[in-house]
Amino acid sequence: MSAARHYVRDTARAWGLPGTVVDDLETVTGELTANALEHSASRTVTVTLARMARAAVISVTDEGQGRRNHHRRVPEASSPPSDQEHGRGLLITEALATCWGQQRMDGGLTVWAVVESGYR
Repeated sequence: MSAARHYVRDTARAWGLPGTVVDDLETVTGELTANALEHSASRTVTVTLARMARAAVISVTDEGQGRRNHHRRVPEASSPPSDQEHGRGLLITEALATCWGQQRMDGGLTVWAVVESGYR
């Protein structure tokens, strides 16, 4: 997970994105990667960062398999009980991103988020 965050941070900095945007991208990457690792039995998770004119898109793709050979459920943002320590990753993503979503293809699941770059 830290390798994914470092990749995104280093790439976003090399693109000259503002520090707050880099921080948001790094946080979203950590949340999406943690979800993929926790909720799938994937042997590999792929992280992609793309730059658009006024935004950056972070994508995390797993192999789409759940822990017991069932297909991984499509993630949903929901509020966990206040005493629960986990389960806020997609709420954090929703707060930091302009939009987010998911796409299932070739047996895998990609969850993506768009973060505005701060450029007009």
